Amino acid sequence: MAMITATLASAFFSVVAVARRQVQVLNSWRQARQDYAALCEMDDKTLADLGLSRGDLRDATAAGYFGDPTVIVATRAAERGHGRRPQVSVTGPSIVPDVAANLSRATA
Repeated sequence: MAMITATLASAFFSVVAVARRQVQVLNSWRQARQDYAALCEMDDKTLADLGLSRGDLRDATAAGYFGDPTVIVATRAAERGHGRRPQVSVTGPSIVPDVAANLSRATA
């Protein structure tokens, strides 16, 4: 009886872990879409300050609906650099907070 209980508990916790991971993936995807939408609402001057253009935003749609367009946009901004050292790799699903942090460091 104890073995059945342990097996059922193990199966239950495995299912919970998978469900939790799926929720995290969904939340990350939703956040990336919100960040991309915020970038799309910016004017051309603000985008240029971030090292981006409207074309970069259009190109980011190549990630597909369930892809992360902010990774493409972050890569483009890093490639241009705007006087900063280009980043070797882009980490994280969102560039909006990262770019803001880099801008505040550059102006300080």
